Amino acid sequence: MLTLFTVPKGFVGHIGIIQRNAIRSWQACIPGVQIILFGSDDGVAEAAVELQVEHGSAIRFSAYGAPMLDSVFAQARARSIHPILCFANADIIFRGYLGPLLSLEVPFLAIGESVDAELFESVCFADENWRSKITDRCVTRGPFALDFFFFSRDLYVDIPPFRIGRARYDNWMVWSALRQRAMVVDVGNLLQAVHQRHGYGHLSGGQKEAYRGFDALQNEKLAGIWCNLHLHSVHDARFVLTADSLVENPRRFAFFRQWRLRLVGKIRELLGLSPFPA
Repeated sequence: MLTLFTVPKGFVGHIGIIQRNAIRSWQACIPGVQIILFGSDDGVAEAAVELQVEHGSAIRFSAYGAPMLDSVFAQARARSIHPILCFANADIIFRGYLGPLLSLEVPFLAIGESVDAELFESVCFADENWRSKITDRCVTRGPFALDFFFFSRDLYVDIPPFRIGRARYDNWMVWSALRQRAMVVDVGNLLQAVHQRHGYGHLSGGQKEAYRGFDALQNEKLAGIWCNLHLHSVHDARFVLTADSLVENPRRFAFFRQWRLRLVGKIRELLGLSPFPA
């Protein structure tokens, strides 16, 4: 089966609502899943008890308060009771079917795009039609925004001290999987992941800190020049998994495709538009 772990923010206000939505969706989509919440922000320990999941607080943080990826992954592996793990952001709802993913040949990394949604209320997961009642804006977050990573247990044994919640560590994880000759699979259509939009009030520098702050710049250094020149993303997945089959994913001109997307995204950002059109 599956061990799913995350590092949530404090369970207060709107953030508390969307994080409960995410965790309850994991429980609804993956019966018997082991879930571990790491961190000691306000309400995390209490939410773990409320949601009947595990809690781990003894993780390391950077000098600026960002959770350290290597610390979280090491503890998740030590506590996991299943051969497949998933690290997901605590604002991601899974609406799809995960069964085929659990049968992938190891070693593997499964990633995918998600779409944005504005959710301000708790989702009723007791309603069997809850999936259809989550409306989204049908705007993809794009291939570079990686919100979840399903992987075979021994894939990420040695990880640099990246800062979670800051740019570049997610792209490095795709690069690392490819370097280890793992099967990298796009499961976006299968999982139908929804990212619940939120603000960046938890960071003193707002969204800019997540991408250009000190911890983000440290992540860039750890990722290395090649990972920054080519942001490994969903476009680098060698396979696509559907409910029926696993098929090869042609990677023609991947380098130029990603540079075109980055350029278009920057132009749209300057114009005040979403980086990725509907």
